[in-house]
Formats: sequence, structure tokens, C-alpha cells
Amino acid sequence: MSLKVTVVVPTYNSGVLIEPLIDAMKRQTLPADEFEVLFVDDGSTDTTPDRLEELAARDPLFRLIRLANSGWPGHPRNVAIEAARGEYIQFVDHDDRMGPEALERMYAMGRRNGSDIVIGKVTITHRLRGAPHGLMKRNRESVTYKSAALHDSLTVHKMYRTRYLREQGILFPVGHYVGEDLLFMVPAVLRAGSVSIVGDYPCYFYLEREDGGHATPTRLDPAGYSGNLREIFDALLAETGPGPVRDTWLRRFWRADLVKYLSEPIFLDYPDDSYRDELLQALRAVAADYLTEGVYEGLTGLERPRAVLVRAGRTAAVTELARRGATLVGHAHLTSAYWHRDRLRLAFDAHFTYGAEGEPITVERHGDRCLLHPALIKGLGPGPDDGPGLGPVDITDDLQRFRVDVFLRHRGTAVTWMLPRDLDLHWEELPGTAPDGSLRLRPVIRTTAAVDPRRAAGGGAPDEGVWELQVRVLGPGLDRHTDLTATPASPPIPAGAVAGVRVTAAEPAGGAGLALRVEAGDEPAAGDAGAPADAPLVSVVLPAGDDAEQLAVSLASLTAQSWRDDAYEVLLVADASQPVPAPLPSPVRLVPHDGTDPRDTGAAAARGTYLFFLRPGDRLGDQALRRMYDYGLAHDADVVAGKPAGAKRRSVPKELYARDRPSATLAKDPLANSLTADKLFDRAMIQRHGLRFGASPHPLAEQAFTAEAMLRARRTAVLGSYLCCSYAPAAKAADFVPGPYYAGLRAMLTTVDRLTEPGPARDRLHQRWLRVEMLEKLGGTRLPDLDDAGRRELLGEIRTTLDGYVSPTATAGLSGRQRVTLALVAEDRVDDLLELTRWEGTAGCRLLLRDARWLADGTFEVDFTARPVADGRPLELLAGEDRIGPLSLSAGLRARLAAQPLTGPAQPARAKAVLVLRERATGAQYPLTTTCEVVREPGEEGMERLLVTGRAAFDPATVVSGTALTDGAWDFHVRLTALGWTRTARLGADRPAEPALTLAPRPHPDGNGRTVTPYWTKPQQDLSLRVGRPKPTATAPASPHRGLVTRALGKLRRRA
Repeated sequence: MSLKVTVVVPTYNSGVLIEPLIDAMKRQTLPADEFEVLFVDDGSTDTTPDRLEELAARDPLFRLIRLANSGWPGHPRNVAIEAARGEYIQFVDHDDRMGPEALERMYAMGRRNGSDIVIGKVTITHRLRGAPHGLMKRNRESVTYKSAALHDSLTVHKMYRTRYLREQGILFPVGHYVGEDLLFMVPAVLRAGSVSIVGDYPCYFYLEREDGGHATPTRLDPAGYSGNLREIFDALLAETGPGPVRDTWLRRFWRADLVKYLSEPIFLDYPDDSYRDELLQALRAVAADYLTEGVYEGLTGLERPRAVLVRAGRTAAVTELARRGATLVGHAHLTSAYWHRDRLRLAFDAHFTYGAEGEPITVERHGDRCLLHPALIKGLGPGPDDGPGLGPVDITDDLQRFRVDVFLRHRGTAVTWMLPRDLDLHWEELPGTAPDGSLRLRPVIRTTAAVDPRRAAGGGAPDEGVWELQVRVLGPGLDRHTDLTATPASPPIPAGAVAGVRVTAAEPAGGAGLALRVEAGDEPAAGDAGAPADAPLVSVVLPAGDDAEQLAVSLASLTAQSWRDDAYEVLLVADASQPVPAPLPSPVRLVPHDGTDPRDTGAAAARGTYLFFLRPGDRLGDQALRRMYDYGLAHDADVVAGKPAGAKRRSVPKELYARDRPSATLAKDPLANSLTADKLFDRAMIQRHGLRFGASPHPLAEQAFTAEAMLRARRTAVLGSYLCCSYAPAAKAADFVPGPYYAGLRAMLTTVDRLTEPGPARDRLHQRWLRVEMLEKLGGTRLPDLDDAGRRELLGEIRTTLDGYVSPTATAGLSGRQRVTLALVAEDRVDDLLELTRWEGTAGCRLLLRDARWLADGTFEVDFTARPVADGRPLELLAGEDRIGPLSLSAGLRARLAAQPLTGPAQPARAKAVLVLRERATGAQYPLTTTCEVVREPGEEGMERLLVTGRAAFDPATVVSGTALTDGAWDFHVRLTALGWTRTARLGADRPAEPALTLAPRPHPDGNGRTVTPYWTKPQQDLSLRVGRPKPTATAPASPHRGLVTRALGKLRRRA
């Protein structure tokens, strides 16, 4: 196919309605010789064919095929699928249009992902369609129906790979057919190997017609439409098996294609009861034949009684429920407006009212159950012969469905962008009680939406003009759209400008709905609410400590930041006895220590948007503050965790920082493994929640502060692509006193439980403290070195903490050997604990370097094997089972470990080894993509051993987070995760003697005479790289005789 895209446009008596589309096609940025517009006329009786023939005759961009009338767009589209010359087909209706860059953007994304379908962001200008804003709120390069809610977008106006449609035989029904899009889209979506979504640009515009005419009728032929639905459902059943996927799609059809026509406002617009009954009975029969109980079980709130009434065929009750539903109104009233982190924040309260008097929708709480507003269904119960009754609408498990979506909608173009928002569900107790004594509560959704002048429009600045603020208020089975409105108590919206984009309040259009005007301008500059105009962006809090050399290291890294001085401040907290350099360099200022934790003292004096806490001796990368601030600002983060490099007794969570994470959560990311305070914290958030390190020193104060900050944060971002902070070695820990230590841990666990619900976030924190503060405290030499009294105290404190403070699901999520250790603690089996902890201390990985070589494409490839070992021998597995049975342990312990199956990441088949490149000067680590194979080998006494083979290759030009290797030494490590352990070791000392590996230098990608030289370290003989200019070769002595004399004198001196 010589063309990239064929735009297919069925026409029938289009007249002037087609002119906007013709103009839009002429204005496409995709070159005109790379696409065609194919009109397929379905027997028009007006001048449309003549207009299109004339257009095609003078402009090669356009083609026309004329057909006899078939009565619907299906046949013309099928003809176009065969006649198309483009690699992709884009279907467009004759009365719609596309944005100028639509074809270029959609084709480019589809082509680079090999996608079968490309969905472009849609804009709706009339009420007959709803847009799936959630699906299209961002770009998605490649998804399928399994990874995205593609069933929410089943209109046909998308781009399709032509060969895909032809090979799959996907066609439209021919003739008059309401729902022809669905019959086409079901197989198209469910068979697609890849679907791309262009969400950052308005591609397709559904235009409002002045005559109100659109293909889909509002009054359906019950028999014809129900027959069409049966064909569509049969197609779905042919593509899916019984289960959640099929039920999800059927539930979508129930809502959008069945019950929509039996609900407000459509059902009430029908002219008479007899038609309503005929339609309901026809659709009820379809539902009875196709919808399973699994479909109905997924309905929520008010959907459930409506489904009961429809299934019972009770037309009068369905009509009455629609009348009541028509009085349901969503409200959103502005409560606060301010600028923070270069965004306009709009806070508002949203709620529902019902009935002519506008009474609030309430929830009645009966013990631990919550029932939706009883008046909505009161009196709709059946008569003696009317079928099942309507019980109370229990929404206890659906309370999280009270939420809102917030939108910016351009008043002129109707382009709509979904705004990021944070929300809290607040319950207002209403006066009086229900007749049965239960509480009456009004759900209020307290929301803060953020308008970012630089990014609000799909990552870019919004177009100039007036943008209306619209809100979708949702609840269990409740869904209403409204404007964001002001009340007499609402504050004015402050003006602000960011990066040349000015945002001010605009006049409402005829109502009370709020709107914003966007235009070019730099005044007034947006600033954080309540912050002085000259406030810095970041405040670094640095306690002076007692080591002048360590303090000097930290100060040097702070004054070397590649950022303007007024962008940050350094608060050096010191008392009169601590060494402080004089004079203090800019931008450092001295803050007298007030006797509390010095970090609290510094935070109280800070003026920046963000706080950063730095330990004396730690040093920041030259661009750390600027990069972390920019990253936090870009992702609107309350906490920004920058990549650290570890040091002696200060390890770092390598997995967390292996990549950037713009929106990390405790529930899905390993944030719980990084509870140090060397992060950016939004200062307003810290103040709002009164977070402090505490008045008296405690070894867990930093963890408690950071954990609570992450739980309070609306968003945490992880910057893993730049080394932000290099740690200094930690001093040897002071004597460990179990009593106060574990009292602090129990207080921390209590705080976490207060701020979280049972679930992954809580469990990840609990597991972190189980591993680090309990299990690791039993490891090493600590337990053996204690006397009997010390052991009893330590184990007693751990038992107290385990009993009632740690969630059972967190304990269950530990590895089998960790659960065995905790069981031994609970049983007070000290001897077994000593044996097990000694054995665990020997666990490691044994590496063999098989090959290391330069490839023709300039990459360096490494092959190796890794084997988990303990007690100097391979770790044994029970033959054919996922259980360990270490032969070096006593029989009793071996049996206890063998009784614990290896699950989750500890399963042998899930073992992995990752090659890691470590910069020796900074300690920064860069994991390389490593291909692994896991092999179980025969071992001693009928046991098996595990071997992981790995291969990784890297490009010196891009290996360091997309940049080239810097000068210095780089070491190779392997991180082996297997059987419940993660261990790291240097690579290279163990390698085959024959054939010897030959290492040769290669020119550095940046040139300038520098090289990348693999070499063996001395004396360990590990594999490393040396990057930089080669050392010059030593020149020979000018006079050999002088050399002889020099050597002779040397011998004489040695003899003397």
C-alpha cells in the first residue's frame, strides 16, 4: 500500500453538512500525498454526489465511489474496506470533523506500535454521546482489552490497520441496523493484538447539527432493536468464554444499550405507556436470555433496584423510578481557590440532592451497614402478583464510588480535558434520626482540582479562550453532570501566570458556572498561597552535627548546586557548642537550635515550597535539588524521593530506584523500603498535618516521620534516573536497648493502622518493619553475643510487638523461612534460633563469569551464572518440589523449612539475576536488562540445586539513565534474587581458565581520546571498566648507562 491512511466517509444527502469535514481534511498536517479521503455515497438523492465528483476531479486527495441506496452506513463502509489504498483506515461520519494533526499523530503511534486499532481523543458538542474521558486522559502506546477498559469506547470512529480488518473478515451489517458499530467493534477490539490511544490531542469532533438529526434514533423499534442486540450479544459470546471478561462487557451493554433507554431522561420522553411497556418487555427478554447473575452482581447502588424492576417487567414502577431519578441533581460549590506549586487549586464540596425540595441524598447507617436514601425506592414494592420485592439498597461495599471527575471545557470548541483531583469523602450527620433509630448521614465529596497552566491540556498549555469548569458527581448507581458554581461564601479566583500563560476568572455564560480565561501573559506571577514573594523553592535543613569535616562535605555539595542561589536556601541548625564555618557561604543561613530535634527546628524556620533533610557527611549531586524540584513540580508530588547511593551500614533499596516512578504508592511500589528523610517534602503538607521528628531523640523517629508523610501525601514521585544523594558511612550504632526501641516501633505501627485501611499499603509497611526491625535484629552476631537476660529481653519485646500490632496478612506475606523464624520466636526456641540465624548469615551467591566481549554494534555483553549457596554449599531443594531442605541444618530445622512451600517471588522458577554496573566513586548503581534462564540440577542425597544463567549487554553511550559512562572506575556486580533471599556479589574472579577472556579498550562514545577499558582488578581479579584518557606510556631512559648506575646505587643503598 502506497498511502498511510484512507479516510472513509459514507455519505447520504449530506449537503452543506460535509463542508467542515472537507475543510478539516485539507488542513491535515499529514502530507496530502500520504493519505486519501474516500467518499462512498449511498445513493444520495440531492446534489451531494455532484459536489463530491467535482471535488475529486480537481483535488487528488479525494475519491468517490457511488452506490445504490442500502439505507445505512454499513454497506458503504464494507465497500471502502476493500477499496482502501491506505495502510490504515479511519472511519469518519459526514457531519463530523478531525483536528488538523489527528491523522499524523494517530498514524505515527499506530505504526510504531504495530497496532491494529488507534483511538483518538474525542470531543463531543451534543448531548447524544458521552465521551470516555477516563480512557482517553493520557496517551497509551499499546494496550488490549485485558489492560484497558476498551469496552468504554465502542464507536467506530477510529483508525484500523487495513490488513487486520481484511484478514479477520471484520465487516459491518448491511441495511438498517441500530447498533452496527457494536457488531463491528466486538470482534475488532477483542481480537486486536495492540490498541493505541492518542489522549493528548483532540482528534475527532462529534458536531452538533442544527437540524438535530443524527443516525441513532431516540425512539427505537422494540422488535428490530432487540433483534440487533441479540446478534451483538451472540458475537460477544463467540469471542469470549464465561467469566469476568464476558460479564464486564455484558454489564457495559446493559448500562449503555439496554437500561439507558429505560431510564431518565429518555424513558420519560416516550409519548405513551404502551410504547414504554413494549420496549421494556422486548429488552427484558434479551436480558433474560443473555445476562448472567454475574452481570447483575456487579451492579451498584441504585442500579440494583432498577434491574430488579426491569427483570420483573414492571413498567409502571420503572417509569416511576425514572421520574424520581429525574429529580436527582449533582452540586459542586467552590470553597477555596489558591495557587500552589504553579497550579491553580480549586477546592469544592460536591453532593447530591433529590426531589422538588432539593433534600440531600443521605445514607442511613444501621450498625456496620450503610443503606442508600430509602425515599428513592419507597412505594415501588410489588403487588401480590408483581414478582420480587425491593429490599433496602445496601451500599456498604460501594462507598468508595462516591467521587467526582473534574473537567475543563473550552467554550468555543468544546474540547474537554480531565483535571487531576484529590478527594476525601466526608460524612455530615444530619439532625434527627431515622424512624428506626439509625444515623442519617449526608455524603460530601471534598475535592481539590489542579489547573496547571503548562500541562492541563494533555500535557501542554490550554488554548487561549474561556474554559468552563464542569464536574461529574458519582455515587453507587448515581451519575450527574453539573457546573462548578460559586456561592455567596465562595472566594474569588486569584489570577496567576506561569511560563507565559495567564489564568484569570472569566464571566459565567448565562448561569452561575465558573470559568477561567487563558491567555498569554506573565503577570501576576503565580505564587504559593501565604508565601512571601521572595520565598525560595526548596529549603534544605542540615543539622551541624559534631564532625566539622562531614559538615564541610555536605556544605560543599550544597554550594555547588547548578541552580540559581535564590531558588533554594540552606538552614544550618547548630547550637553554640557545634563547629560552624565562618563566614557562611550563600545561600546558607544559621538557625539556632532550640532544643528539639534539629530537623524540626530547621523546618520551622524554612520558607521554601519543599523541605529537604540532609545528614552531615552526605553530599548531593550537582543537579539534585533542581532535578528533584522540577520532577516534583511536573508530577505535582507532595513527596519526591531521589536516587541515593549507599555506604557502609547504610544500604539503599535498589529496586525502588531502578527507574523513574512519577506516581508511586505504598500499595504497589517498594516505597516502604525507603524511609529515610533525604527527600523533598511539601512544606504546606508537613505543616497541615503537624508532622515532626519529635522532641526527644529516637532511632525510629526518621522512619516514623517519613512513613506518615508518605501516607499523608496525595502523590509521591521517585526520581531514579539521577543520583541525587551519596551517603556517608554510618557511625557504629549505639548500644541497642530493646525496650524503648520496640515501644517506638509499636507506636509507629499504631499510627500506620490509624491512617490506613487493611490492605497492601499497610501490609508493605508492616512487612518492612518485620524484616528490618525484627528479623534483621536477630541476624548477624547480635543474638549470639547477648547473654541469656539480653536474649530474653529482645525476644520478649519482639513477641509483644508481634502480638496485636502486626497484621496477620503482613506476616503471611513473608517468605517461608522468615515465618519459621517468627514461629521460633513465638515458641521461645532460642537454640533453634541461634542455629537458623547463624546459617542464614552464610547465605550468598556464587558467580561464574562465562564470557565478556565487545559486540559489533559497540555494546558490551556479559554472560554469567549465579547459584544460591549457604554454608559454602549450593542451597538444596527437595526434588520436584518448591521447598528447601538444607542438608547442613539439623533435622528438626530442615523439616520446618521443608514444610514451608516457596511461594510468590521465592518460587524457584521465578529466580532472577540482574547484572548491575556500579560507579565506584559515587556508589551509584545502574541495573542492566538481563535475560535469565533458571535450571534445576541434581544434587546430593536426591536433592536438587538451582542455577541461574544470565546475559546482559549495554551501550556505553546510554547506560547511565540514557547518558554515557563518565570518567572513573565502574564495577560489575550481580544481584541474585532466589528462594526468598536477595544477595549481591562482585563478578569476574571465578571464570574459566581456558579459553582466557581477552579484554580490549574501545573509544568512548563522546570521543576526545577517551576510552572504555575492561580490566581485571588487583588482587581480586574482578571485572571492571576504566573510563577516561589512557595513561601515557612511560618513556625509556635517555641513557642506558645512567640507568645502570641508578640501579647499582639503589642496590648499594639497600645493602646499607
